Amino acid sequence: MPLIMINNSYLQFFGAVLILIFGLYLNSKYLDKRDFSGYGLVFKKETFTHLCIGILIGFISVLFMFFIGKATGILLVSDAKSIPHIELLLLFALKMLLVGILEETFFRGYLFTTIYDGLLSGTTKNQAFWISFVVSSALFGLAHISTSNASILSTIFLSINGMVWCIPFVITKNLGLSIGLHTAWNFTQTQIGFTMSGNKAIHSFYRIEDNGFALLTGGEYGPEAGVLGLIGFMFMLLLSLMYLRFTKKTVAQ
Repeated sequence: MPLIMINNSYLQFFGAVLILIFGLYLNSKYLDKRDFSGYGLVFKKETFTHLCIGILIGFISVLFMFFIGKATGILLVSDAKSIPHIELLLLFALKMLLVGILEETFFRGYLFTTIYDGLLSGTTKNQAFWISFVVSSALFGLAHISTSNASILSTIFLSINGMVWCIPFVITKNLGLSIGLHTAWNFTQTQIGFTMSGNKAIHSFYRIEDNGFALLTGGEYGPEAGVLGLIGFMFMLLLSLMYLRFTKKTVAQ
């Protein structure tokens, strides 16, 4: 609650990340009495590698979505505008990284893990997985219901988005890839010119306008509420699974 009184979004997100991680540490040590790394916050070289690959995949996925929208004519794209100042780009990238860490740690690292562990005593592993997978992702979608122009459709699509970011965590037991995907997805959308989760781009490389049905483009909410965003999600998942297959990261069927 004190973070709300701080009139600086960067400090708010930084403070929220610190509080969440510290809270999870106390939770793992004194309540759940489990290894802290079970939440996916694994501080080693592999995590940094996953993070960088996730950023690259997220960036490519947004570009793929952008070119699909432009090629099919459902998006009208202006000529390239002036490039934003590097200081603004770096600050916004830092903010999106903090958002990625905060949301992935809470919804995937904590919620998925806690729901799954809590269900194991009364269900099979398969049932526990599917319930925790769907519920934690649905709660991620519902967490965005208060954003501008949110709808039932945007909530459903964002829940699917949550599933896409949950799968790498399930496979690797590491949040690095999920955080990278989340960070680059948000950052690249905004910098290219997409409306991201109802937030219109202000300083961007292009000005993007819808030229198709809202179901296709996502309308005022942005591509995350439309088929175009769903294409981006699926392409991101495909690239993530290809990367994990290449690194021989497998999971039991």
